[in-house]
Amino acid sequence: MRVMITGEAGFIAKNLPASFEALGHEFVSFLNNRNLVCLDTGEPCVYRNTEDQWAKELSKNEVDLIVHNAAVVGTDVVALNSSESTQSNVTGTYNICRAARKLNIPVCYIGTTVIYDTAAYQRNIIHETSVRLPRTLYGIQKRASEDIVMSVCNNYNIVRPLFAYGGVGDMNSLISKTFYAATKGVEEIDMFLDPTKVKDYMHVEDFCDGVALACHSQAWGTSFNIAAENPHDTREIVSVMEKVSGLDLSHKIKWHPETDYLGNHRLTSEKFRTAFDWEPKYTLTSGIEEAWRSISGSGDSAYNPLRYLDEAKEKGVDLTQFY
Repeated sequence: MRVMITGEAGFIAKNLPASFEALGHEFVSFLNNRNLVCLDTGEPCVYRNTEDQWAKELSKNEVDLIVHNAAVVGTDVVALNSSESTQSNVTGTYNICRAARKLNIPVCYIGTTVIYDTAAYQRNIIHETSVRLPRTLYGIQKRASEDIVMSVCNNYNIVRPLFAYGGVGDMNSLISKTFYAATKGVEEIDMFLDPTKVKDYMHVEDFCDGVALACHSQAWGTSFNIAAENPHDTREIVSVMEKVSGLDLSHKIKWHPETDYLGNHRLTSEKFRTAFDWEPKYTLTSGIEEAWRSISGSGDSAYNPLRYLDEAKEKGVDLTQFY
């Protein structure tokens, strides 16, 4: 298949092409497409281009599959850009899906597990059929996008990651923010998590391999949750990070436990594992080792996962009110 990925300059999208190419598919870049309105990053804007504009370019480039990943991601980012994020996550999804239906192109939508009523599953794991009740604007927007995908597309699947980190361009995880702060000499970093709660971090390469596998197998009309299924409480994760980096990181983190609306967040990948005989390649330690090598050795001056935390401070925005 010739695969086009929206949000091409984003975290997941930067890591996806290698997974598709490993299965024999061709990645078709739309960066700096002269026939579409593009963002400063070079990627086409999903909502400023109409359904007809998208359909014309998709047809001209002979696209066989759309991985719809373009979204304003993260609770803090959405809080700072509520109008832009709504346009991107909702209107953009509608435009893409309408164009896909016109050309009968399947859509793989990259979702999120924050659409679920996590408060109701503090002692239980989340399944694909668990109750959906997002508690943040970001989760609400992503749930709306899923509904658009399911109601508009001829063929679709929805694949939801849990706490992806590592790889290229990780802007949002506890791991990326803490490691980056340590390499830059930042004295204190705000973390909107409860360190006593359980999280299940997964290396982004494992998630991307899962997305490519679901599409390669043409598993349409369904959704999959993908997780490492190796949960640890947040303090344990930081402890692994300290062992890997040799740094004292826990004293750099200013926890905001009252903002951790997810609390214990665990889900099962049983549906996905059963369908495709899939297992993650990375353990928590090996994944964190890869992330530390990448961030500590990065020469990318544009990479800054603290960007939105810094922006909020500059604008005097109290991010705790959005969690």
